[in-house]
Amino acid sequence: KGISAFIVPHSSEGFSLGAKEDKLGIRASSTANLIMENVRIPHENLLGEPGQGFKIAMQTLDGGRIGVAGQALGIASASIDCAAKYALERKAFGKPIADLQSIQNKLSAMVVARDSARLLTWRAALMKDNDEKYTREAAMAKLAASEAATMCAHQAIQVLGGMGYVTEMPAERHYRDARITEIY
Repeated sequence: KGISAFIVPHSSEGFSLGAKEDKLGIRASSTANLIMENVRIPHENLLGEPGQGFKIAMQTLDGGRIGVAGQALGIASASIDCAAKYALERKAFGKPIADLQSIQNKLSAMVVARDSARLLTWRAALMKDNDEKYTREAAMAKLAASEAATMCAHQAIQVLGGMGYVTEMPAERHYRDARITEIY
């Protein structure tokens, strides 16, 4: 018959949460296992039609990929802002390091990666809003944006040098937070 989808109220007998995980990044978002032991769900909690649970899950993942792309774009943008601000403030040999071609190359590559991913994300979101099939576009947006976030976070640390590795600067958090967007 296939898999069916249900709403499971947190107050259901046999439902509990596991211990909160201590994570590398995205620490403001709680993560724990959902534990269900002999949980009984009434028929009225069925989502959609019986046997359509896999289809519902896949449709949910498509929309979620656009959300992950948005999260990754935020991390990429924050990394760019952090690196650009630091490059303008940090002086070497009497001039801001932003004047160095190597720094300019890093910053421009970061912007290209972020903006390319942003356009893919906008296209996927527009297709979703227009009720068009967008599975492929959502996957492309999520891939491009998560890779852009990781690249931008890495390059921001390179621009900041040793200061990119200290917890006082946001670059190290961006680096930790970017990683999950490639795992989701």
